[in-house]
Amino acid sequence: MKRLAEIIITVLTVVVPLGAGESERAGARAGFEQARRSAQIAGYSLSKVHRWLHEKALPQIDPATGLYRADGYWNYRDTAADCYPFFAWAAYMVDRGVLDGPVRDVLHAEMRLCNHIDRIPVPWDFAKGAKVENFAWDSMVFEASEYVKDGLIAIVEATGKDQWFERMRGIEEDLWKHAKVETPFGRIVSTNVEVNGEQLQALARLFTMTGDGRFLEWAERLGDYYLSQEDFVPTRLRDHGCEIIGGLGLLYAVESEHKPDKAAWYRPRLERMFDRILATGCNEDGIMYNHLTARDGSNGALSDGWGYNYVGYLCHDMVSGTQRYEGAVERTLKNLSKPLYENYPWEGTSIDGFADSIEGCIYLINRLPVDEAIAWVDREMAANVVRSAEPLETAELWGTMKLQANGVRTVLMHALMHTQGLIARPWRRDLKLGAARVADGLAVVIEAEKPWKGRLVFDIPRHRLYMGFKKDWPRMNTLPEWFTVEPDDEYVIRRGRGSEPTTHRGKAMRDGLELELEAGTPVGLLVRPR
Repeated sequence: MKRLAEIIITVLTVVVPLGAGESERAGARAGFEQARRSAQIAGYSLSKVHRWLHEKALPQIDPATGLYRADGYWNYRDTAADCYPFFAWAAYMVDRGVLDGPVRDVLHAEMRLCNHIDRIPVPWDFAKGAKVENFAWDSMVFEASEYVKDGLIAIVEATGKDQWFERMRGIEEDLWKHAKVETPFGRIVSTNVEVNGEQLQALARLFTMTGDGRFLEWAERLGDYYLSQEDFVPTRLRDHGCEIIGGLGLLYAVESEHKPDKAAWYRPRLERMFDRILATGCNEDGIMYNHLTARDGSNGALSDGWGYNYVGYLCHDMVSGTQRYEGAVERTLKNLSKPLYENYPWEGTSIDGFADSIEGCIYLINRLPVDEAIAWVDREMAANVVRSAEPLETAELWGTMKLQANGVRTVLMHALMHTQGLIARPWRRDLKLGAARVADGLAVVIEAEKPWKGRLVFDIPRHRLYMGFKKDWPRMNTLPEWFTVEPDDEYVIRRGRGSEPTTHRGKAMRDGLELELEAGTPVGLLVRPR
């Protein structure tokens, strides 16, 4: 049997269009070679997640209640916010039947059992077989907000206006219906900067998804509450503090589409905040510290949320049409090649620190594909999160508690970076799938050790078709878009020797193109807009 690289070179002589110049041929060859490498990376990662889903996650569903006991309990600050969404992501990518069955059933169970004040939920007490009573209001707000921002938003970004969206909208409507904190700008739900950062990110999305002006009004209360303060700058630059930076950035973006005058008022205030963080909150390489100014103890450590914060900076530049911060972000990404950042202990030995730092970096290289940062992400993932040196069938799997679940989240994000958003359904553990951009198209490599028949599913511009954004605003808690197809456009696909190019509409590609693989024979596809 030919080696994979030899087969790909054979495919290239066919899939490169006739009449292509040498530079185009060279670009296609390089693209297929990268797709081959990416297929090895994504294939291992998605197959390991497939094992995790079936061997670790599914057994954690409580048979009596239907709740997901990933941490041994069901609450909304950890289990619902950090464990459940990545159980959903895993199912979405490697076993769609699990998403539409057991994962959806967990949603139904928690709504049936845990709603407490209207649609605002409280934790479930497994020992008593009942929801927790006498739960403090501030704790209720905090947990519900965590569930919306870290849990439901992540799922909605992948699935659109499904039942998780309805749950997200319902909780937000009732949180603001019962808002208790009086401010000069109207009632808000909390004075907690983390909660309010989460709320900004949720409300901005809900406004564009629904067109309901209440969500924008509530978001503006929060924007005014913070940005009317002279020189507002958050002091905590890691998780539980960085949410406000991305939240204000996303609000600014949405206001630029719908209320330009309001966005113009926000802009200088945001710039003061961003500039202060760059001046006092970063080391010489541009990596942020845990705290804006304090350097004692853990405050002096580098923040695993540095990339989350820079998302807000890129949002600013995209809105303003400037490169005010792009250079600083690009320089930071290049500096990841320094020895200091190899296996840097972001949170000691916790997988969560590595996963959070890498996740933030993936958000950034989705916009600024800096070679040094891409190499850093691949190396750190292999060594500290995926642990890809281990044989797949005997590899130690991640757990299901929140820190481990965050690791699974970043594995999935990294895998989709290497498939450029493509998903093979049904996934099987002997599959390999990778893709790379070439000129105006995409080189794809897929193979299986045994005969396989299924569908190759392409991504769409979810930011517009699901989230209602006019532009793909940089934001947290999303699966970044890589190669996307417009449902009404047509695309030409060329594949192996002897086959004619075929034309497909984007909608059919989103539904999934039927594909058959022979055992051990890779298939190369070249996809281009018609």
